Amino acid sequence: MRKRILLPLVLMLVASAAFSQGTIKNNSYFTLSWNRAVSKYGTIVDNESSKNLRTYYKNKYGDDLNHYSGALTVGANFYIHPIGWLIEGFKAGLCIDFIDLGADYYRFPDATRAIGGVKSTDTENYNDLNVYYSLNAGLVATISPAKSFYIDLTAKVCPTFAVNYFRIPAYQLGYASNSPIFERRNAGLEYGGYEVVAVNGTSYDDSAMPSSLNYVPTKNEEDTGIGLGFNYSFGLDFRYSKFLIGCEWVLGNINYSYDVWDKQKIHNQHLKIKLGLSFE
Repeated sequence: MRKRILLPLVLMLVASAAFSQGTIKNNSYFTLSWNRAVSKYGTIVDNESSKNLRTYYKNKYGDDLNHYSGALTVGANFYIHPIGWLIEGFKAGLCIDFIDLGADYYRFPDATRAIGGVKSTDTENYNDLNVYYSLNAGLVATISPAKSFYIDLTAKVCPTFAVNYFRIPAYQLGYASNSPIFERRNAGLEYGGYEVVAVNGTSYDDSAMPSSLNYVPTKNEEDTGIGLGFNYSFGLDFRYSKFLIGCEWVLGNINYSYDVWDKQKIHNQHLKIKLGLSFE
């Protein structure tokens, strides 16, 4: 009878020893990040422009552009402990970001225009805001080359829900026309981040605007889009004690549906520079 009782106890002790945590332990983290647009971020998929949306706005408005972009992330790493038992100073496991909440906001002034494209001295402020929430999950590999010092490599899949709200100048083909002529966001020869098409279908820059393309002053367009995407990210974090610094490269696209616009598939590549805290 005693042997029957002792055998399960011995097996439990052996299993707990094999799965016990070493110097690398499960941990949770909280980070704040500064997001930087890279590649064709913010432009329509299949657009051949070499600019991303931030570069376009910066080139057009310069110091008049206010841009804020960042994210808040709360997550945890869960390690497969037998790997740490077999290889000292190394563990692999799963990482989950329970909250990945970010925003990309542009605010810029633009002059109203009279019929024929003549700029007036009056300006209005316009906005372009994108907010996203992502629940991320993936793999983490951690090495500990010194006491309390850890290096994490991560690869995650990032199902993303996003909202894009904008208020921009709306240009029209004629004074009596009630239909805005912008069609899509891109980063080529366009106004306010949105393409302007002339009667013959050709895009023009500000210095080559034809007289057939007229502006109605103080005319604005406002719309909200709901987006869904399935993105990927690859990260590198350095942790010392409770402090964390790292970077993460996000790749993918988001499909938006708007009230007024047609559906758009938008590039979502951006780099996250992170600072935060880690707790075991």
